[in-house]
Amino acid sequence: MNYALDALWWRLTDPAVRDLAVLLTAPPPWHSGHELPVRSLLGGQGFRCLLALDAAPQPLYAALHDEAPFGHRLGVYAEALLAFWLQYAPHCRLYARNLPFRRADGCTAGAADFIADINGVCHHIELTCKYYGGADAAALCGLNRADTLHGKAAKLGAQLAQAATPAFQAALHAAGVPEVAASVSVVRGMLFLPPDTDAVPPPLNPYAWQGLWGEDWAALAAAAGGEQVRYAPIPRMALLAPQRLPENQTLALEALVSEPQGMAAVLQRRPDGHWHEIRRLMKV
Repeated sequence: MNYALDALWWRLTDPAVRDLAVLLTAPPPWHSGHELPVRSLLGGQGFRCLLALDAAPQPLYAALHDEAPFGHRLGVYAEALLAFWLQYAPHCRLYARNLPFRRADGCTAGAADFIADINGVCHHIELTCKYYGGADAAALCGLNRADTLHGKAAKLGAQLAQAATPAFQAALHAAGVPEVAASVSVVRGMLFLPPDTDAVPPPLNPYAWQGLWGEDWAALAAAAGGEQVRYAPIPRMALLAPQRLPENQTLALEALVSEPQGMAAVLQRRPDGHWHEIRRLMKV
């Protein structure tokens, strides 16, 4: 699936609102078995709320300002965005964030990303944003090769299972938080596979946002195709949403090939005068 071509990206223009929209609407790269459905997280007024924020994003930027600087910690930035939504959206209420829980010996056993009410149901929510690529579905990892999909999926499963432990229940009670009815995940990010890949096996999501993986920018650009395209390397903190850039922030292919490993967007110009992402590439 090429999520970058969703009609949503024709409407939203503010960078932070676009990042928030990804957290609310993007398909998960893999199935945890405990996904929070997009329709629940977004809510019945979700698209209207996003459009209103896009027109007047000051509340979102005020919330982000209170938590900045984020440095290069994309996960912390994503948590701040989702925390804003859980307080802003009319169908949500945020009870706790990064709620620590401890073992009987007093040592920290972990921390719950969010405890929040969504449509009248109290949820324990774990958020992760990951960008994994590889020569095949069994070898997916980040640009840091120690960060593997297999390892992250196992860790996420363990985090979700913590809600059933006495330590977790004690932390909820101490914080005055309602009993959790469901532990759920919000998994966002992308899968990058070679251009000739036919399909992805479970638990990978065949409808995930997918890009192209390889070792040569020129070969990846040729496989991506597209007419009258330009390119842009994507900084870590800009990975969440499809790119929307003025021409002076884009590159010709000749300039892209000198870039080291990383991720880059393939862009086409649209009637709004900006260059919009139509495909994403990962070079290792």
